[in-house]
Amino acid sequence: MHPVRQEILNQLKTQGQATVGELAAHLEMAPVSVRHHLDLLIGDNLVCTPRVRRRSGAGRPQQVYTLTPEAESYFPNNYRQLADGCLRALKKILSPTVMAEVMEQLAGETVAQAPEELAGLAGEQRLHAIVDFLNQQGYMAEWCQNADDVLTLHTCNCPYSELVATHPELCHMDQILITELTGATSERTTHIALGDTRCTYRLFLIDTPVSLPEHLIPTLPHGANT
Repeated sequence: MHPVRQEILNQLKTQGQATVGELAAHLEMAPVSVRHHLDLLIGDNLVCTPRVRRRSGAGRPQQVYTLTPEAESYFPNNYRQLADGCLRALKKILSPTVMAEVMEQLAGETVAQAPEELAGLAGEQRLHAIVDFLNQQGYMAEWCQNADDVLTLHTCNCPYSELVATHPELCHMDQILITELTGATSERTTHIALGDTRCTYRLFLIDTPVSLPEHLIPTLPHGANT
């Protein structure tokens, strides 16, 4: 982030809103230069102009700039420490069996966010859709099929990489996620948590039906036989 644009974000964060003139005075820059940086921030969907401020007396109204929700990622947060603390606390009060059930429930909640179209897809179309969904969750996923027709799914990024060393339960959650999405039995052959560059899952029985969340189960036409 360019330091001027970061300072604009900081000012909007602390003040809640500001006009070009107010930002220019704070930055000690010409208004035309501030507008240039604001245009770039608007283009990145980090700043918006939800309203105008009318001047007292004559004169054109002034646009008021505020942050968008997407701008929150440019400010410090404590999510990792919070997640680590929550997981540590849960493991102190829950048995390993119940903790595994919690991870399975979390995996199920992620599956429930998958697009409804996934229910009607099979084979390569389903795998492409699964990869697209996993990428939206930050996994940098891809799939391939080798000469022996073995299907493999790779996740090249671990969204929980800073936590898995002390909370391997998250790896169990990911394996449940892959199984529920694909409807296949999966075998993890490489593992980011063990130093590999990716997690690789060999998929077996890809067309075997799986128990899906209600919104992923295809609806039969009225009167159709079940």
